[in-house]
Formats: sequence, C-alpha cells, structure tokens
Amino acid sequence: MQFTIATVLAAFAAVAMAAPAPSDASAGACTPATYACLDDAAGWQVCNTGGVWVFAGDCPPKTSCHFNPQNQSPYCI
Repeated sequence: MQFTIATVLAAFAAVAMAAPAPSDASAGACTPATYACLDDAAGWQVCNTGGVWVFAGDCPPKTSCHFNPQNQSPYCI
C-alpha cells in the first residue's frame, strides 16, 4: 500500500514539473506578490510565487486600470 501511494505521488510530481509555462504575452520574470495593470489596461495581474505574471481580474465596464506607484497597487477608474 505504501509503495502504491509513493508511486502515485511521484507520478503527480513528475507531471507538475513537466507542465509547460504559460503562453500569456505578459508572462515574464516578476517579483512575487506584486501587481500590475494588463498591457491593454482592461484589468490587472499578480506575480505568483513562481515569478510569473497571472491574470487577477477585469476592470468593470467603462473603466481602465491605472497603477498607483505610491502604494504599488492597480486601480480601475
């Protein structure tokens, strides 16, 4: 039983490590736990613990994302 559990866990680990990187155009090295507006200003993104930008949200209709450098946060206005 322990051998089976260990084998399954090893298989999952191998799959997770072999997963391709996101193909998002804005993907790139970033500092984890930082935020930025999307390139088109229609929403914002956050840097995950792996140092990759990931989509975080859309701005409401008739608003666009603006980044406040003072507090390092994006706002939809």
